[in-house]
Amino acid sequence: MLNRRDFCMSILAVPALTADMSFASPASKEIPAGGEGFPLSDYTPFGYLDNPYHSWNLHRSGVIRSAPGVGFGFYYPAGPGGYFDFAKNGVYEAHLRLGFVINGKHFWTSEDFRPDQLTSPYHSKNVFTYAFAENGADVQCTFLQVDENSLAAKVIVQSGQAQSVQVVAVIEARLGGSAWWGRDGLTGNYDPANDSVWIRSFAAGKVFMLLSDASSHKHFLEDEPNKIPSWLSSPANSEKGLSYYPKPLHAGLLFKIELPAGEKAEHTIVLARAENASLAQEQARKSLGQTHEQLAIKCGEDSAFWTKAPRLEGDWPKHWKHGWVYDFETLRMMVRRPQGIYKLPWDAMQIQAPRTVLAESSIDMWALSYADPDTAKDVFLGLFVNAPFDGVPCSREDGEMNMVAADGSECGTSISWCHPFFCVSSVWARTRDKRWLATIYPWLGRFVRWTLQNRMDRDGFISGKCSWETGMDASRRFLIQQPTGGELIEFLRLVELQAAMSHAAGVMVQFAEILGDNASREEWRKIQQTYADKTQTLWHEDWFYDYDNRNGRLVTSVGRDLGQVAPVFTGIASAEQREKMRAALGKFYADSMATRLPANEDWQDGLHWSSLVLPYIESLWVAGDNELVSQVIETIAERIYTSMDRRQVAPPSSEGGQAQKLGWPGVSCEVWGGQGAYGGEGYGWGAVLPGHILRSLVGFRDPLRPDELPITPNLPSSFMVAGKAYRVTNMRYHEQVLDLTLHALDTKRVRVEGVWSGSIRSFSVKDGSGANVPLQGSGSAWQFEGVNRQSYFVGLAGIS
Repeated sequence: MLNRRDFCMSILAVPALTADMSFASPASKEIPAGGEGFPLSDYTPFGYLDNPYHSWNLHRSGVIRSAPGVGFGFYYPAGPGGYFDFAKNGVYEAHLRLGFVINGKHFWTSEDFRPDQLTSPYHSKNVFTYAFAENGADVQCTFLQVDENSLAAKVIVQSGQAQSVQVVAVIEARLGGSAWWGRDGLTGNYDPANDSVWIRSFAAGKVFMLLSDASSHKHFLEDEPNKIPSWLSSPANSEKGLSYYPKPLHAGLLFKIELPAGEKAEHTIVLARAENASLAQEQARKSLGQTHEQLAIKCGEDSAFWTKAPRLEGDWPKHWKHGWVYDFETLRMMVRRPQGIYKLPWDAMQIQAPRTVLAESSIDMWALSYADPDTAKDVFLGLFVNAPFDGVPCSREDGEMNMVAADGSECGTSISWCHPFFCVSSVWARTRDKRWLATIYPWLGRFVRWTLQNRMDRDGFISGKCSWETGMDASRRFLIQQPTGGELIEFLRLVELQAAMSHAAGVMVQFAEILGDNASREEWRKIQQTYADKTQTLWHEDWFYDYDNRNGRLVTSVGRDLGQVAPVFTGIASAEQREKMRAALGKFYADSMATRLPANEDWQDGLHWSSLVLPYIESLWVAGDNELVSQVIETIAERIYTSMDRRQVAPPSSEGGQAQKLGWPGVSCEVWGGQGAYGGEGYGWGAVLPGHILRSLVGFRDPLRPDELPITPNLPSSFMVAGKAYRVTNMRYHEQVLDLTLHALDTKRVRVEGVWSGSIRSFSVKDGSGANVPLQGSGSAWQFEGVNRQSYFVGLAGIS
């Protein structure tokens, strides 16, 4: 089998290092141990490549999604599966697709491959490799974006026996539903002087050109895609092609590869787009020459990330390991380079129509911080530094506000949506970066003060301007008809807004003490207590309810909402209140599991939204129901990671109901639905499961003090099989690295093994009662035995 070094050298094609390389399809390769480079495996042959040039208001460049079979293409200005209706508003899609003929068998559509024959051993935001084997031939096709307007495919074919392999490279162009000057149709031709084919729209529009570093054998243009397989059987040249909207047009080049036994052939094929034919030719030739260099750069970026990122090893389910990678690669795609008013890196929220939103950016960077804390900290700071003005860190890159209420007020997501102060305090607790804290602290204070000045009702309670601002768009919880979500809801005192303000002020108290801001500490402490008290006024019998200022009553008519768990999550609810709320907390999960909503109503389940799962899981943890925490996370991971790792676009058949239209495999999506991930494709908050797994299954909780690491093993009951081991490498704390393994000894007991890579040493362990637990090992390696779902505190030495 390929090792990682050989695989990476094969796609980089360094002749001196690969001349004697033994090539084998990595279709059954497991994620290897170790901390270097991208974790190779047999991922789904579907996904996205990141287009870092794409923004929404200043520079629409399109998204890059895989095509059925072997291929990738541009969707402009954005694609299906996002906040954009491509069927109505799309301008074009242009794909580079590859097909093969091996021993007389065609490989063009997904259906041409046997189950699990086609896989992706390398599946990052930068580089995507397809691999399959047939009749002794091994094929790799590595796709990457060379520059903004070029996609390249590096094809490597090797065979243990002498044989002939045909490769066809095809431009597949289709015009979208947007009515524009150049939408009349598509025309194409073969250019014998450059041995290239091109397609362009008429009367205006982009030119798409296909060029290779190999000489073609045949060429074709065709407006009927179902004729391509028959053309592969009997290829003949066709010089011109024409199609009228909405029919697509295909232009292809056929290459013949004669392989001696044990030999390898390598070819690079480029799809370029440009404003006219001469520019397209220039673009294609330039990109063909830059492919190798760009591939090396992109693989280097991947290696730098995954050398430091945590990864699941051992007996974690394979689809969890794959989903873990899809999630982190999606989070990497969220980070955009500075542009327009944004002077620091920013979070796109979702890749189709990028924009900055405080809530989504906060939860995205909370999750990314477990793998890349430096980038997460920069983006967190940028949320406030990049904002057009205080209090509304939600905009597009040109300064346009993306949430405006019905009264014209410019809005940003509230202090409670995705709990940004929880997210920022979690990043601080694990990084202990005092310089960053000192930089972001004044900005956080300005946001709290702006909220107090601009979102306070007559009695001092915090209100939301509109339901968009609260994050719960047009929810019935707001008691009025809301055609848009911009309608004013200031008459309501929402539970979580009061609790979140108290919690935010409590975080500011902690930060003020660390930074020595004695002048502000009492201000924050007073705010913390004031809003804790105000939250308590919303308690009735066994729950916290919203309050309607219009009639002076608690709102009990619309049922309980997941957002109302915030007083538990933030520590405001008393022990007695938590106990009274336990039954209702558990009922949210029981109802979610028992109720099978129709596909068009699935979104109404609060536990299908990661923004609400965060406070719910943390509330269960505070309430002491760790077993339910593990059940919730396991349930979500099973359905989401299964759907993300599926090997076909269509979802599994639904039993007794309408099947949910799932999102594209290989990328995180907006909604954690009952049948799988769906909604916006390439959506940040759909990628935060790794944070919950690390925090609430592995039990790597945020330290309250720098010299004591809390670990609460909380494996699902189904994982507690004697002999199973669940390892996480590269867990980062205080700029150092911990590899942690949880060994299931029986259905209740675990052995916790840790290895530090730096100067930190573990010298003691106490349980939740403060009793000493025997700690074995010396130096950087240590272990102890404990009970699943019990809390332990590991004493640390060597903290600088």
